Amino acid sequence: EDPRGRLACWHKAFELFCRGLFNLYCPLKVIGRENLPSPPFMFCSNHCSHMDSAALMYAGGEDFDQYGMVAAKDYFFDNQKRNSFLSKLMNLIPADRSARRATIVKLMIACREFTRHGNRSLIIYPEGTRSLNGEMAPLKKGPAMIASELNIPIVPAYMHGTFASLPKFGKFPKPRRINVYFGEPIHPQRLAKRDETSRLIYTELTNELAKRIRALYDQHHGR
Repeated sequence: EDPRGRLACWHKAFELFCRGLFNLYCPLKVIGRENLPSPPFMFCSNHCSHMDSAALMYAGGEDFDQYGMVAAKDYFFDNQKRNSFLSKLMNLIPADRSARRATIVKLMIACREFTRHGNRSLIIYPEGTRSLNGEMAPLKKGPAMIASELNIPIVPAYMHGTFASLPKFGKFPKPRRINVYFGEPIHPQRLAKRDETSRLIYTELTNELAKRIRALYDQHHGR
C-alpha cells in the first residue's frame, strides 16, 4: 500500500533530503532518461554503494514512492534496527539470498503485488551485493526470472561516482559528481522463443543485460 500518515512523512523527508544531496552535495547527471518506458519496469544496474537506490530513484524522475527496492532479507530485515529505520524511508521488498524455488516464488509474488498497485517499478541489483572495488561482478539470473514471469521490461543502468562517494565500508558520503546512464529497455517476451526452455531464456536475458550495462560503462569511459 502507499505509505500513509507518519510513514508518508518519513518517505517524503527522505526524498527531499536526496534531492538536496544530488543537486548540491553530489551533483547528479542523468544520461538516457528518454529510454525509460512506461511503468511498471525494472531498473538493473551495477551496485557499489548504499547511495545507488536513491540515485536511481532520483534519476528516474518520479516520486520515490513509485519505486520498490528488492533488498537482502538477512541484511535489511533480520536486523531490527536497520529494518525499522530503512522501512520508514524506502519501499523495501525482502529477498532471501538462497536460490530455493520456494523463496524465489515468494519474491516473485511480492514484486507482482508491488508493481500491480499503481504501476510502480522495481530496483534490483543482479550482482546480488555491493562491489568491494567498484568493478561489476557476474550477474545472477534472479532479475531475469522475475522480469520474464511478470512480463515487465528491464532498464539497464550504469552508475559512476557512487563508489567514490560512499564505498561499501564508508560511513558518510563524500562530495563527488555522479553520472547515471539508462540504456534502452529489454523486453523479455521479445527475446523469448517458443522452442527455448525457461532456463535458456533466463540465461539469454541475463547475458543481454550484462552486455548492455557494459556498453553503458564503455560509453562513460569513452571506449
